[in-house]
Amino acid sequence: MPTKPHFNHSKLGLLSLLIAGSATTMAQTANNDTAQSSQGAAIEEVVITGYRGSLLNSTAAKRDSVGFSDEVFSDDIGKMPSQNLAESLSRIPGVNINREVTGEGQQISVRGLGPSFTKVVLNGNSMSVASMGDMNQNGSDGRQVSLDIFPPELFKSLSVNKTATAQQIEGGVSGYVNMKTLRPSDLGEGHTFNVGVDGVYKEATSSTSPKGALTYSFSNDTFGVLTSVVAQSNDHGIDGYEVIGNVLQGVCLGEPGTNACADGSGDGLRYSNIATPDYAAAHPGVNVGDVIDISGEQATYDAMQLPYIGRMVSTNGKKDSISALVSLEYTPNDDITAALDFLTADTANEYTRDEISHFYRRNYVYQPIPSDIVLDSKNQVVSGTFYGTSPWIGSQDYDEETSFTSIMPSVDWQISDDFSMAASASFTDSEFSRYNPYGLMFGANTTLEYANDGIVPSVNYGSTNDYANYTTHDGEDRIRASHTERETSTTGFHVDFAYGEDAERNGFKFGIHHDQMESTRQTFLPVFSMEYDGNADGSVTMAEYLEGSGATAELTNNIQNYIRTVNFGSNIDGWGGVQSFGATDWSAMKDLIGFDQWQEEQQNLTNIEEEVTALYLEFNTETEIGGRLLRTNSGVRAVKTDQFVEDQTGATSESYDRVLPSFSAVYDLTDDIKLRTSASRSLTRANPSDMFPGAQWDGSGIDVVRVGNPGLAPFESTNLDIGGEWYFSDMGYVGLTYYTKDITGFTYQDTILENLDNLGQYGVDLSELTPTQLEAESICTPNCTVQVITRVNSREASTLKGFELIWVQPLDFLVEGLGFNASANKIEDDSPEGAEITGVSDSYNLTGYYENDVFQARVTLYHQEGAVAFNSWGQDVETRDRSQVDVSASYRLPVMQDNDLTLTFDAYNVNNEPLSTRFVGDGVEEDSQSYNVYYPGATYTMGVRASF
Repeated sequence: MPTKPHFNHSKLGLLSLLIAGSATTMAQTANNDTAQSSQGAAIEEVVITGYRGSLLNSTAAKRDSVGFSDEVFSDDIGKMPSQNLAESLSRIPGVNINREVTGEGQQISVRGLGPSFTKVVLNGNSMSVASMGDMNQNGSDGRQVSLDIFPPELFKSLSVNKTATAQQIEGGVSGYVNMKTLRPSDLGEGHTFNVGVDGVYKEATSSTSPKGALTYSFSNDTFGVLTSVVAQSNDHGIDGYEVIGNVLQGVCLGEPGTNACADGSGDGLRYSNIATPDYAAAHPGVNVGDVIDISGEQATYDAMQLPYIGRMVSTNGKKDSISALVSLEYTPNDDITAALDFLTADTANEYTRDEISHFYRRNYVYQPIPSDIVLDSKNQVVSGTFYGTSPWIGSQDYDEETSFTSIMPSVDWQISDDFSMAASASFTDSEFSRYNPYGLMFGANTTLEYANDGIVPSVNYGSTNDYANYTTHDGEDRIRASHTERETSTTGFHVDFAYGEDAERNGFKFGIHHDQMESTRQTFLPVFSMEYDGNADGSVTMAEYLEGSGATAELTNNIQNYIRTVNFGSNIDGWGGVQSFGATDWSAMKDLIGFDQWQEEQQNLTNIEEEVTALYLEFNTETEIGGRLLRTNSGVRAVKTDQFVEDQTGATSESYDRVLPSFSAVYDLTDDIKLRTSASRSLTRANPSDMFPGAQWDGSGIDVVRVGNPGLAPFESTNLDIGGEWYFSDMGYVGLTYYTKDITGFTYQDTILENLDNLGQYGVDLSELTPTQLEAESICTPNCTVQVITRVNSREASTLKGFELIWVQPLDFLVEGLGFNASANKIEDDSPEGAEITGVSDSYNLTGYYENDVFQARVTLYHQEGAVAFNSWGQDVETRDRSQVDVSASYRLPVMQDNDLTLTFDAYNVNNEPLSTRFVGDGVEEDSQSYNVYYPGATYTMGVRASF
């Protein structure tokens, strides 16, 4: 595949030149203004705001901490220093972003462990979000929290604690993230009104979407109220490539007139030796229907190893969101402060995912003629031509809604000079709904040209726009439909006491925390009137309904009326393959099949409930050793967990107790050098989706079944951190940390090969196989081998260890307002074979910035090394290295200066860096054999902000 065209780098260069030129101009203007005003003005206090103000606050918080923690603050124009909460945390060493296929940050991972190992809390209280992860449903059933539902404008700060304290809610082996919402007192006394309006341009869709944010706050010595609303409409369009496995299970010559192999085998891919019209047109002297002599090439054809369901994918749609925050503060006297925080967030995501598969799971109906096949040393197809192929074109229409609501009252009471109490209650509820019907068509017979010559293979068809000759499958796969509902809720009550005039430094704390969590997931399938029971067996299949309602006949005769054109490849760098294809027109199709009138019945139900009670005791000391200050934090947290897990096959319950000690210390070696150490025990409870007792098929076939393990133990980790920082200014410092984690109870995927007939012992009811599964069974019987996959606890400890580096460097000695900040994480997995931790990768980021009174700009590079992510069909899949460049700038206009009228500009992923994974192993080249690749394109935002 050709290298990326130069214009991407030109765009980045142009942006940098524009910002650099503007910075020079603004700097000269600001310096001139400063020089002029200084002649007749008194010396005033310099207040650092904007991005530098955010860095200054972060440095101060880091310097004052005892353990290993970092904090990101919103800047003075009411927004985080990135487009969403997840990306705001990426500048912290050891924090990696898990991105949606649109390129937006969605979840975070800390120190090499996945998002489920990070405990995310809201104002110090438990929370959960009932999302399904990204558009491919990755990261959907664990304990991870999707942060893209929350706009950054509603938050004051995000803190990341990498070492545990006794007071923190347990649950994060890798880290603890506290999201603090804005309160009236954060915006100062009096009335404050902030407004921001943005236009968001997506390069992939060539469209602009609006975003608006309004915040009003009033605060005085007694009372405060804050209300904030953020609304956004966001178009997205992503082109990409996917496979399910690197090779098919086998290839054979098809038996003419049947869907069987000529050699009697059950291989998945059949090819033909009967000339088709396109083959005859390309080979003079050959007529349609002639038997082609393939004797010289048959050994090559039979050895072909092809991608398992290789497909080009295009996802397009719109995501609308609205979020609101209401915060009340009441301070009746100097000893009592009460607050009530109410947060709500709602998103509606409507998109269509279209895929054109050049190689299928099985191709019993349309058998191509291979030609000019080139194989590598592993018999994987490097290039080839396939005549008489009909691409498998699938389309899914997604209609998703996600909601989140939290109510959190709290009160702080200074009972006496030395004794205080803080009490808080919390309730969160989140709901998710997804409807996603699937339509399958086959394109008209044509010629496929395939070459695995880059991270996205070259795929070309002779024609894809002959819609009148498209066809549909005769069985259940013509239309499928599913509906998923998920709800999560948390309730909690925390009472914390502190003794000591300044208990954070000298004193002790104790308290009791009680939290409950419940997560329910249901799936539904359509049911139809018995009038469509064509074979009188007491049930109505999808095929019977479509036949009886007349939909099948209409699709057979007028299929072109139910097809729309999907444009493809415009945002894939260097793409020269298929430019468009036809896929299901869901507006017309839903009208034809009466989709909106369908009735449903529940198919699956899973539920997990957890009740957690914790008691803790924590001591803080401050003393001098050798004339230098030593601060310590030590404590112990005793926690009891009661779990109840159920699905439609049964229910189980578990209870366990754990004692989690912790210790941290910081020593002032000099006035500017701090040395730190921490040791602790932490836990993360097992993934709920791995614990349900029943079995579920993985896909529409009979290849894989997943079985839960209700007896999974929690992950437990012994943690050690050693490090320190050198602070050479109020803002600037360099920090280095070494850390290690020994994790027990880690799980790995265990696979057992079983005959289909033996699956009853796992709870599989073979009498409930779908027509598609029955068809697969009829072909492989009596030797149908099924992979039974479950999770089991590793008997040995898995070990992570690494170094983190952070450097914040003002360059005011060169140019006032210039500087950079950088961070890096070097990590390795030292685990026993078979229990390796996936997703462990090095990362670094670098931000250069310039800022004065009227102008600020920054350019950020995020880089994350590739890492093994999972295993597919016996072969490891690894994320590729990824580097993304973002640009941000703002200019305070010389009008309405009392209102800080400011123009803003942001550019994300200006280098159009794809999100991609690849197969690893012998014979797999670095830039080929992709598992999936998505090109989200660049996003540009222009806006205006003001305060009144």
